[in-house]
Amino acid sequence: MKSNEFILYGLSEHKQVIDRIIAELNAFEYSFDIKLILTEALTNAFKHGNKMNVDKPIYLRYLCDNSSVRFEVEDSGSGFKNLIINKEISEENLLDDQGRGLFLIKNLSDNIEMKKNTLVIQKSLLV
Repeated sequence: MKSNEFILYGLSEHKQVIDRIIAELNAFEYSFDIKLILTEALTNAFKHGNKMNVDKPIYLRYLCDNSSVRFEVEDSGSGFKNLIINKEISEENLLDDQGRGLFLIKNLSDNIEMKKNTLVIQKSLLV
């Protein structure tokens, strides 16, 4: 079982942290999915949870067994109760700058849930 925790302030180092996680997990064949999932989750945490305040931490944790990885992205916001994710994105909104993050995370992962101010994402690592 592998695990680690990272603390980020803002998004200036998120790409390096994500690359390190992929290397630690030896999950190179899933690198596209993991990069997109974590980039969207960290961006949401920074924008919506931390209100773009670089003094507030974002905690990124993972726990991995041989078949799946669980990511937790915790921001400093108050969280929200109901996680509503669109089942599809309309064609006219497909290229918008906002509104696709959770949709993409949901479609690239096996399970996604919100626990207070922590987004929990489960991703299978089986081929």
